Amino acid sequence: MIYLVQVDYSSFFSYNIVPIGLLNVGSALKNHGYDVTIVHCTEKDIENVTDNISKADPLWIGFSVMTGPQTLHSALLSMAIKDRCSAPIVWGGIHPSLLPEQCLQESYIDIVVVGEGEDTAVELTRRIESKQSLDGIAGIGYKTKSNGAWMPVINKERPFIQNLDDEKYRLDYSIIDVPRYFMQGKRGEYNRMFSYKASRGCAFNCGFCYNNLFNKRRWRAKSAESVIEDILYLKKEYGVDAIDFYDDEFYINRKRALKILRGIDIPSKTDIRIDMINDDMASQLQELKVFSILVGIESGSERILKLINKGISVEQIKEGVRIFARHNIRVVYSAIIGLPTETLQERYATIDLLLWIHNTHKEIVVTVGPYLPYPGSALYQWAKEHGFIPPATTEGWGNIDRWSKDLHLPWARKEYYYIREYMKFFNYNIPMLSAIAEMRLKHRFLKMPFDVTIVNIMYEQAMKQSTLGKIVRTFHKVVREI
Repeated sequence: MIYLVQVDYSSFFSYNIVPIGLLNVGSALKNHGYDVTIVHCTEKDIENVTDNISKADPLWIGFSVMTGPQTLHSALLSMAIKDRCSAPIVWGGIHPSLLPEQCLQESYIDIVVVGEGEDTAVELTRRIESKQSLDGIAGIGYKTKSNGAWMPVINKERPFIQNLDDEKYRLDYSIIDVPRYFMQGKRGEYNRMFSYKASRGCAFNCGFCYNNLFNKRRWRAKSAESVIEDILYLKKEYGVDAIDFYDDEFYINRKRALKILRGIDIPSKTDIRIDMINDDMASQLQELKVFSILVGIESGSERILKLINKGISVEQIKEGVRIFARHNIRVVYSAIIGLPTETLQERYATIDLLLWIHNTHKEIVVTVGPYLPYPGSALYQWAKEHGFIPPATTEGWGNIDRWSKDLHLPWARKEYYYIREYMKFFNYNIPMLSAIAEMRLKHRFLKMPFDVTIVNIMYEQAMKQSTLGKIVRTFHKVVREI
């Protein structure tokens, strides 16, 4: 038995998203005849998960890990398991792929998988099963003893999978509890929305993104036919009524993307670069039931947009917003503040752009957060030169959390947190809150943020399945419709 584990932060909604990396690797292992158990938990489950895994005595235990709180919580669970179980602990995913040597310095990590894990996991399993050396397995790092000390060894890279349609990579949904991952979409219109990833990587060169190193700016995709087959199966077998595509860039091949949307014939959420949108494309997206789109606009400063290699201008952003508004397409606009060297004027240029978007396009959600120096991104070295000191331990990366109000970075300011919180006011669809947010942001008045405290308390109560939570949700619905 092989256990594959993902530990999400209980305060994040990501616990409701399919653990796509584990599903990919687990399916590959099962397709080769191995028994696999997927454990998708939060930090609150560490004690129970440790007990269950230790009793099962697996062949090895694999963790899928992203940089941030997931890194800390994966470390804590790995430590707990290591104290009670002798099975090798293997870390894979974005974080160990970008920092394999540091991960291997930890006593609770035995092996790291660098890059895609499907073929590597199968070969690794065969070696562990037969108690053979790990030497020569492409795409892993491990430890070897030298002069009495354990030293990290990083093997050669494994080439990218060239044919994602190959049967040996076919997803096996029986290894996860599919209904557990059903989400609501479009304000409750869809109750069985499911996450899916139809491609890997991105061909663009944004300086803040891990893709430059992890995927080497390569974009690879399943065929439209394969994606359609998967999703039609999910519709038939589980009653899935909407799809949330988690691709880094869904529309790189526009013809393929539109073919997928026609073939699945159910509503979907996707992402798109704003310079890819025009009136014809917007019309087709409406016709093909795309009900929400994620767009990264990043900044309202021309200098910052050039600095991060975004490849778009402020005017292109505005033209894209006008197109979305004309076609009444709901868009989630994402922006970054606090890039190193960003001036106060440039920071507020971004805020002013977001306010302009709010007044131009009514069907929107806005997210804004500080720049995070992810290892492997083009700006990572530059961030270090501007005062960022990388954590000395793997678990220390757990503090690199975009949503924390106590984020400690040389360029982070307390006002970043309040800028983000007031931007969230627009997402509640309550005119009074929107007016407060616009007044505060327009006049740069972020002092005495008592309103943020009150709204956050009410939001936390609304998320609870309690009598008070039901009252708050009812109150929100009534106020929104006034």
